[in-house]
Amino acid sequence: MLTKIFPFLVLTSIFWNCKQEKVISETEFEQVVFYEIFPSILDSIYYDKRMTPPPPEFFDKKEYNNNNLDKAIEDYKKSDKFIKDKNHWEKKRDFLSRDTSSIYLAVFDSVTSFEREDVYGLVEHFKNQNIVLDSNNIELNNGFKIDLNKLKTNNKKIKFKYQSEFPKGREFWGTEYDFYVAAKIGFGRILFDKSKSYGVLNGGFGMGILNGNGFRIFIKKNDKGKWIIDKIINTWIS
Repeated sequence: MLTKIFPFLVLTSIFWNCKQEKVISETEFEQVVFYEIFPSILDSIYYDKRMTPPPPEFFDKKEYNNNNLDKAIEDYKKSDKFIKDKNHWEKKRDFLSRDTSSIYLAVFDSVTSFEREDVYGLVEHFKNQNIVLDSNNIELNNGFKIDLNKLKTNNKKIKFKYQSEFPKGREFWGTEYDFYVAAKIGFGRILFDKSKSYGVLNGGFGMGILNGNGFRIFIKKNDKGKWIIDKIINTWIS
């Protein structure tokens, strides 16, 4: 009897290990792609708001209307206030360009589940490629913790901290830190097609209580096997 049971247990163990290995491989593959594409995503969605030029002042509505807005802007650019503000901003911009202080981004600790809209969005966006989704591998609620050491950036001044290290809610923006916190960012999981050549993920980028954007990021593998961004669209704004 034991001689019959033993081979069965061995085969069961092999099957179970293979199944586990497949699940781990799927997760590892997703993480590899996420860390590979991350620098390109960050380059596309991040900017230092301190470097943004000052906006034009409101014009006197009695003097200008919608039909001569161009003249209003032209006149404003000749004003002493504009010249003063422009000179002040240029000095600030030059100082920040030379400044080597670190810029911190607060990263949500984990990559969360993707959205159901991603399923339709992925198929629609890459409809010319006639992609097929593997419905057996669509797990809406899964995710993984981000390893900050694996987040690379083309901007040497940018550093990362977990969002969990900061106060929650509005206190995040109302707290004074010993370092400059530029924004907080978060991402959803990558939804791939069956061939693992196309994908989509969501991202959020906030620079204040009412200053943020959401993105849906379509990615694909190029001819050299490198993952690149195909298109980014806005999904929400605050």
